[in-house]
Amino acid sequence: MNIKHLEYFVVLAEELHFRRSAERLGITQAPLSLAIQSLELEFGARLFHRTRRTVALSEAGMALLGEARGVLGRIEHARETVWQTVSGEVGRLRVGFTNASSMAPIFSHLIHAYRQKRRAVNIVLRELPSAQQIEDLEERELDVALLRLDDTPVPSSIVAIALLDEPLVLAMHRSHRLAKEKVIHISDLRNEEFISYPRKGGMALHGHISRLCAKRGFEPQVVQEAQQASTLIGLSATGLGIAIVPAALKAISAPDVVFLPLQDSDARTTLYIAHRHSEINSRVTQFIELAMALRDAPAQVAKPKPTRRK
Repeated sequence: MNIKHLEYFVVLAEELHFRRSAERLGITQAPLSLAIQSLELEFGARLFHRTRRTVALSEAGMALLGEARGVLGRIEHARETVWQTVSGEVGRLRVGFTNASSMAPIFSHLIHAYRQKRRAVNIVLRELPSAQQIEDLEERELDVALLRLDDTPVPSSIVAIALLDEPLVLAMHRSHRLAKEKVIHISDLRNEEFISYPRKGGMALHGHISRLCAKRGFEPQVVQEAQQASTLIGLSATGLGIAIVPAALKAISAPDVVFLPLQDSDARTTLYIAHRHSEINSRVTQFIELAMALRDAPAQVAKPKPTRRK
């Protein structure tokens, strides 16, 4: 069935006049007449009673009118739904993030701001290690990722943009011998016992911290691994060991834990926002644009590193 023919039928049913109906539709009377004849042939029933002076709906025409309006209404609704989806007004946005990144203020600001702008978009948040996020982006299991790359290779299909460059800090029990030191370098940690992110599982911070120590000629003596940021801080409170963590984790309050800055210029970590190259999903592009606006706002003092694209 030709949808335009249904549109022509509804207009004629409302106007009950071929000339006025044709003018309203922006066509001549000939295609209007042909459309009505085509519908009548398809339904096997006369839809209008026509004389030289009058046009009136037949009983079959009256029955069709409500159905035709319903069909056209559903088509218009479908058009509107598709437009809203394409424009980013509705739909789903799957966002990956690392455990530590959720503590950074820019994370909460970004999610909150996006939800305010796109209330009809369903944001699905997935806490995943950085390496897993890269894989899920490639497999289209994620739309956008908030992760740390360190020396993790970025596939050519992925674009990673620096969002936040923050210092690494030392978390320890307040009774630790270094807790009263005014200046601490990574080299001072040579003989310390570490609480660390897992070696396995795609945790970028583990590799980054290991390389920082290796650069100073030693390997961290890891006595306990923990995947959750809150667990790292909680274990630091026991005096079991020290932990090198992003500065954002200072937001975690734990009894007897102190956070001290590391004076090494390379004791920093970068949070990236990543998406597929040439992404055309408007929900993703809007999310990226909002992230960039928050990153570049005057209150954001940390200057990120350049975009990583391969």
